[in-house]
Amino acid sequence: MTPTRPDTPEATAAKARLDKAAEARDQAIETARRAYWAAVKAEIEAKNLTQGATAEHLDFSREHVRQQLKRYTDTAGQ
Repeated sequence: MTPTRPDTPEATAAKARLDKAAEARDQAIETARRAYWAAVKAEIEAKNLTQGATAEHLDFSREHVRQQLKRYTDTAGQ
């Protein structure tokens, strides 16, 4: 096995850039999930679908839908 190279300034900078990119990715995923579950909630609140019908259509359990709605659309947690 090859020994690891000492941390060079370039390697340290590259690691920092990767950490920043990972953080941006995580924020984008969180934003997308919030938008998705807000759309689901809007359909349920508009009475276009029940929570059960929504869960069946999305192939989730009703409990999963309930938990995700609470997690991603609860404004108190933001």
